[in-house]
Amino acid sequence: MNYKNKEEDIMDKNNTAIINVGNTCCNCLKETKVHNIHIGAMGYGSGFDNFSTQIDLCDECLSSTNPEWWKLERKIAFSDGDYDFKCYEYEDEIFEFVKQMPLAGQELFWGRYGYGACAGYMSGQDWIDYELGILPHKKCKKYGYYSPQEKEAYHKRFSVCDKVKFIIYNDNSNGCHCPFGAFGNNDGTSEGHQTQSGCYKCKMFKTRKNKIETMTREDFDIYELENKLILKKLLKEMKNK
Repeated sequence: MNYKNKEEDIMDKNNTAIINVGNTCCNCLKETKVHNIHIGAMGYGSGFDNFSTQIDLCDECLSSTNPEWWKLERKIAFSDGDYDFKCYEYEDEIFEFVKQMPLAGQELFWGRYGYGACAGYMSGQDWIDYELGILPHKKCKKYGYYSPQEKEAYHKRFSVCDKVKFIIYNDNSNGCHCPFGAFGNNDGTSEGHQTQSGCYKCKMFKTRKNKIETMTREDFDIYELENKLILKKLLKEMKNK
């Protein structure tokens, strides 16, 4: 028999997509009578720009929040002189509240309840698994997202790869690139930079022993072509084995 302690049961519930949608509190996950609070989409300047959703809260969880939040009154976020861009008065507080909810509740808010260009479109459990960093690589690519494996490969490899070069362009701008499309910060690091998929399962990766080499754009173009030809030959040899 598989015994679980109370903490494990809670974690399972927190990380399992809600089944009884519309009758489960997004905050405490109790199946009970809830208040279905609809939040309409706003425009530019709001965190709800092109995004509408719903949050379900039981009496107890609702009473723990500021009732002013849910009046959803509007205020001017900023003005360009011709038009006033508006947001909800307490949307920052609402987002902070959502952030502390269990993933199962967050998924409904951002995922299945979400509507608009900024809404998620994953299945409930896939959304939760992606946030946990356990959604398989193939499923991530199905949704058009970088997988945990791609993120790990990029941040582990890019900064130490000998294929990465520091390029100086004709207009004196510069940047670090590899010949297979990956790029990062100008100092060769990847921290804070958007994940690049090229490092994942790269057949040409090799740890750099010296500092990053500097190249002109013209020299890098030649270097890029040479490495792509080497990779093409390598893949052909692997295929014929």
